[in-house]
Amino acid sequence: MSSKLILWLSLAALALCAAASAQESTLRVTGEGSIQVPADTTVIAFYVQNSSANFTSAQEAASLMLNQTEQALLAAGVSREEIGPHRAKGHITTRKVFCSTVNNSTDCRDVIVDAATMRMVVRLKSSDANETKRIIEAAKAAGAEAAVWGYELSDPTNAMEQARKKALENAKAKAQYIASSYDLTLGESMQIEEPEYPDIEMGPSYGWERPWRMGRMHWMHWMDPFSEMDRFWRDEYIPEGMAEVTAYARVTYQAKS
Repeated sequence: MSSKLILWLSLAALALCAAASAQESTLRVTGEGSIQVPADTTVIAFYVQNSSANFTSAQEAASLMLNQTEQALLAAGVSREEIGPHRAKGHITTRKVFCSTVNNSTDCRDVIVDAATMRMVVRLKSSDANETKRIIEAAKAAGAEAAVWGYELSDPTNAMEQARKKALENAKAKAQYIASSYDLTLGESMQIEEPEYPDIEMGPSYGWERPWRMGRMHWMHWMDPFSEMDRFWRDEYIPEGMAEVTAYARVTYQAKS
C-alpha cells in the first residue's frame, strides 16, 4: 500500500470521527432529591439536682432522685433499651456572704452550699408530641426536670431510596431541559454515580445547619451571597419532629444532534 493511500485513509478516518463527534456527544448533570418524613425517635434529657452543705450527701440524694425518675419512666412505658446507661454528674458550689449589724457592729459569715447534679438521656421510640409530654410529666412527678434535645431517624433506608429516586428524576429533567435548549435529543444514560452520601437534617430548621453540603455550595458564590434566603420563599422549612433526607445523583447521558 502506497504512502499516499495510507495518508488518505487516515484523513478519511479523522473526518469520520469528527463527523461522529459533531452528531453525538455526552451531557453530565447532577440531580438533587429531598423528602421529609416523620422522625421516629425523640431525644430527651432528664436532670436532677440536690443541694447540701455536704457534697457527698447531696450526691447521694441526687442519685436517689434519678433512680426514682428512672422507675417512674419505666412505669410510664419507657423500655430499658430506650434509657441510656450513662449518668452524667456535675458539681456546683455556691458561696454566699450573710452580714448582720447589731449596735453598730457588723458581723459577716460565709455560707458555702454544694449542689450535685445528675443527668440521663432517653431515646424515646416515638415523635408523638402527646406521648413525649406524658413521659416528661411522669419524670417531673418524680422530681426531675426534662428538656427535648432533638429528634433522630433511626432507620432512614426507605427515605433514602425515595430521595435517590427523586434525585434521578431531577437529573433527567435537567438534562432534558439543557438538551432541548441546544436542539439536542437526549439519549440513554451512560453512567450513574452518587457523588455524596445522602444528608439527613432534623427539624425545626430552614436547612442552614450544613451550608457546605454538596447541594448548597452555591452559598459562597460571590454573585449570589444571599441565595440561602431562597429557602424562606420556597417553603422548605423542616418542621419540628420531621427529618429531611436529601440525595444526589450524577448522571451522564448521550446527546444527539
